[in-house]
Amino acid sequence: MKFSPERVATLAGQMVAKLVSDGLIEPVADRRVLTVSLERVIVDELSVEDRINADAKELMRKYESEIARGQMNEQQLFQMIKKQLVKEKGVVL
Repeated sequence: MKFSPERVATLAGQMVAKLVSDGLIEPVADRRVLTVSLERVIVDELSVEDRINADAKELMRKYESEIARGQMNEQQLFQMIKKQLVKEKGVVL
């Protein structure tokens, strides 16, 4: 994840404030509860790429010997595997 927890909290708070002030939502509970829920959603969405990267690195282990011998470009292989995982999981990065 590329944002600190503090930055995520700030963004979530700003988003909730803007949505409420624009009349797009009307919280039925405390705004803080809504903000904390939104923080969790943001963190989950931001961590999708981290999980895909970890999965891609795990799959790359099958090709360690080819990479070591210079038969495969590690970065290109990583990008190809990552692209395939994104497609399979149906996520948008």
